[in-house]
Amino acid sequence: MLKETKIFMILMAIFPVIDALNGFVLSAGINLPIGIAYRLVCISFLVFQIARKGFAKKLYTVLSVALIFCGVISLFIQTIVLQSDTPSFLYDLTNMTKFFLWVLIPYYVYQRADLLKEASYEKMFLAISTFFTLGLLIPYVLGIGNQTYEASEAGYKAFFFANNDTTIGFIVSATFTGWYLFKQTKKTGVWTRGLLALLYLGNLLGLLLLGTKTGIIYGVGLTIVLLLRFFFLQNRVGIASKWGIGMMIFAVVTFITIQGRAFILETVSGLVQRLTYFYNLYNGDLLRFITSSRSEFLDTASASFMHSGNLMTQLFGFGFSQRVTTWGLGDLVEMDFFDVFFSLGIVGLLVMIGLLLFFFILSCKKRSIYSVLFVILLCYGAFAGHVLFSALSSTLFGLVCGGLFLQKESLCEKE
Repeated sequence: MLKETKIFMILMAIFPVIDALNGFVLSAGINLPIGIAYRLVCISFLVFQIARKGFAKKLYTVLSVALIFCGVISLFIQTIVLQSDTPSFLYDLTNMTKFFLWVLIPYYVYQRADLLKEASYEKMFLAISTFFTLGLLIPYVLGIGNQTYEASEAGYKAFFFANNDTTIGFIVSATFTGWYLFKQTKKTGVWTRGLLALLYLGNLLGLLLLGTKTGIIYGVGLTIVLLLRFFFLQNRVGIASKWGIGMMIFAVVTFITIQGRAFILETVSGLVQRLTYFYNLYNGDLLRFITSSRSEFLDTASASFMHSGNLMTQLFGFGFSQRVTTWGLGDLVEMDFFDVFFSLGIVGLLVMIGLLLFFFILSCKKRSIYSVLFVILLCYGAFAGHVLFSALSSTLFGLVCGGLFLQKESLCEKE
């Protein structure tokens, strides 16, 4: 690889370290914008290198440029129409910059698909998985860090900032590590497979520590799917090897269950208590409970969008700070498609759907691990948000979309 692409791989691989360090600094009460500085470096690098390489006359280029152009134009139109002050403009610009990460990263990969090696890209994802796991487990062992839910002992997120963003990071890490572990069963030595298995267990432990219902359910479901796929669909591994690996997995799970039963029971008990609390808080309203009040936020935001503003705000959106100030809500309702609609208006939503459709079609053609991750993140963003407008998740989503341009194997290939 060229020196430039190596810089890209390193920049992308270290982002969990930067986010953990940023959270540590903020928790210590030090106002040092490490995360912002890092993202500005990433954005500057991507924009410069993409412009230097030039633009291919393809539909993908048109869609990518159109979405960024739409975001920039919407930002200026909102500033004029809504008469935003400088702090509001800078706040909206910050959110828009996070949104652009998932657009710029895959285009950089697309331009250099012939230079970036698939194996190196996979190792980058393994490095990200490792950094996420160490970033959570090391503070936990040291007895420092923050709880997942404020004013509650439920969950633990170390120094990572947002609950949903961190859950997304561990969902992607566990999915990729688990897939890679079973993919490499016959290609690596026992030592390497053991390290990969430990990393996967670390990912699952991270999801358990975070204590979010989505993360715990996903971790259990993912493990079941991976095991079923390994034992019944992986043809290159003999029956004897499968029995041996199966017995080893059973022994490890039994040991972990016995030794960690108190911790597991305490974590699950905290989760159940929290779910019971919110169920009672919502007076048994299942829709509000399942969506964590997103349905209520959506109703309020939809009414505000339709009945305040004018044609320009409906076409190009309200941005972020304006909604915080006048709608009585946060800058996001935590459902990404609706947040794009409210932030960038009808025009922005249509252009974004066009780009996502391009990636979806590409993912169907490649049918790779990146295709699986793309669908998972798309669904998570649609129902739980925090994928397109979070710096952490937007970076991951961009890397997943970029992987679609590199992957040549099919998940349906004979193993």
